Amino acid sequence: MADPASGEPNGPLGKVTRPEYWTTPSRQAHGMHDLAKRLRRSLRILSATTVLVLLVVISSLHSLPQHVRTADLHSQWKIPLVNSTQHDSSLGLQSLPEYNLEPYETSFCAERFGRKYLENLSDSRTGYCTPNSQPNLICFHSRTVNSRVDMFCFGRSAVYDVTDKKFALSCEPRVLTAVETLEGTPALSELTSYWYDTGPRVIFDKAMEMDINVKAPNSTRNFTILLKREGSGNLWHSLMEILSLTMTIDVLRITRGLVGGEPLFDLGDEENTQIVILDDHDNGPYFDLWSLFAKRPVVRWKDVSESTKVENIIIPLAGGGNPYWQGDWEINQCERSPLLHTFAHRVLDLYNIKAWAPHEGDIVLTFIDRKKTRRLIDNQSLLDELKTKVPHLKIQIIDFGSISFEQQLRTIRQTDILVGVHGAGLTHGMFLREGSVMVEILPENMNHKGFRNLAGLMGNMYLSAHASKTPEDEGNDTDWHEADVFLNKERFLGLMEVAVKALYNAGFRNYDTI
Repeated sequence: MADPASGEPNGPLGKVTRPEYWTTPSRQAHGMHDLAKRLRRSLRILSATTVLVLLVVISSLHSLPQHVRTADLHSQWKIPLVNSTQHDSSLGLQSLPEYNLEPYETSFCAERFGRKYLENLSDSRTGYCTPNSQPNLICFHSRTVNSRVDMFCFGRSAVYDVTDKKFALSCEPRVLTAVETLEGTPALSELTSYWYDTGPRVIFDKAMEMDINVKAPNSTRNFTILLKREGSGNLWHSLMEILSLTMTIDVLRITRGLVGGEPLFDLGDEENTQIVILDDHDNGPYFDLWSLFAKRPVVRWKDVSESTKVENIIIPLAGGGNPYWQGDWEINQCERSPLLHTFAHRVLDLYNIKAWAPHEGDIVLTFIDRKKTRRLIDNQSLLDELKTKVPHLKIQIIDFGSISFEQQLRTIRQTDILVGVHGAGLTHGMFLREGSVMVEILPENMNHKGFRNLAGLMGNMYLSAHASKTPEDEGNDTDWHEADVFLNKERFLGLMEVAVKALYNAGFRNYDTI
């Protein structure tokens, strides 16, 4: 059945087609169970003989242990010897449904940090071209914040107008129906702009035009991502934008297109995908991450020529539009995020860094060495004294700005405790091994909860303490962004001792706590 707005088949491809989001064995069991049910429905129209054969196959699949793949069975599906006494006596774990339990997750958490977020976006897709023109513009929207609608768009058959320096779509924008408006579908005019002059509204205004008279090329599987960044040097801001792009691509991967029900974007398409950068920021230290789903060379807008292949346009979710930016001054109780875990693993895979490593040996504490602002007064002497007081501890002071991002990741993967004054450096907590500790020293009277929430979503412990102003800054109205902070020795040592001893019996460690 077709979507009245877009003229495309309804329904996402579903999370089962995205195996990287399978985080528990029970997910795989549910996927197999759903497949069996669909097969049973179709069996009714088959002959009795075929039914019997297929039922035997399905029965054998259901009796498999959870870890076994069907590809592993090709050599095992043989006719047994007549005198063979071997037989499979297992009924399979489907006979024990009590084991198909998953951690409780509130709808708030699932709809922001889980697979449900992607599925809801896929279900929201809306066509924005009139029936008189080709269905060349589809947008998706999310309302995880009451005051704003977050959107991204996918355009087909685009051409680049060298004279106007615009990417043109053959599309006559349509007016939404009364039903769509009542259901909360946003009009195209509601495309949002975000800080630092970013977001789909800005991209549409500066780089896009829609004209029903545009001569569209034949559709191919070439993709161009239009990107306008907030900047290039801040780790948190950059990763939020890159995460938004990966979630945009994932939604397109689970959403059906017109031809044969294929997804709008598939993993094979990354070889035919390029990024066009619309801003003038330099590349920055995290530039490699934009290649996660775009393998063709990055192009600057000024270098786009008429021969550039831009048949399919992707205008991604803005960095400020993804749910990890939302509510970062409030505590949330969400304890896991398949979206964030998957993103972290993708980044590690890009640099060939193992996604799992045990906690063992001396506990490694990494202190983020800030060089310009919000420095912890006397941090060297505090850490020296900590080393003498707490056994089984290795301390390293790292200026992350002085090493490559790959080196930063490798350092973090060897870290058990990440310590720093509030700032973007704590974003590295996204890549800590699960079961690690993040310690945040907050400026006086500051109650930001973003890094606390991040640690919880990644399965890590979070500890914090509020510092005070330095004696020199007492009574001054120095902006917290700039001011150094002070934490007396007793409080600092007490905080660090709690962090270290929390890991004395983690992983392969077996140290006495007291």
